[in-house]
Amino acid sequence: MSYKNEAYEKATREGLFSTEGLPPFMRVEIERYETAIVNLIRVADAMQFPFFTDNKFAAVERAFAEEAINDMVCAVRELHEKSAMDEGLVAQSRHDAMRGLEVVA
Repeated sequence: MSYKNEAYEKATREGLFSTEGLPPFMRVEIERYETAIVNLIRVADAMQFPFFTDNKFAAVERAFAEEAINDMVCAVRELHEKSAMDEGLVAQSRHDAMRGLEVVA
């Protein structure tokens, strides 16, 4: 494959697709996003010149794949952010509970 997606490459370098230590439901979701991204990378790679006679169509499909990959990278980033926020809320709630404070959700 010669096609590279910058957003996915950067996210991979940052460890965004590492599922170590994640809850099972989140691990599965991230793995499925990554599988979809890898498949879209294959599509974008296959749509490169000179494989098709309709270059405009191929360019549109390649752009669609790239946009979808970028959206999925954002979705995985948001999953991590939500998980971190949820963990912070749980940790704060436990801390407050240990001090005998009532937590309002």
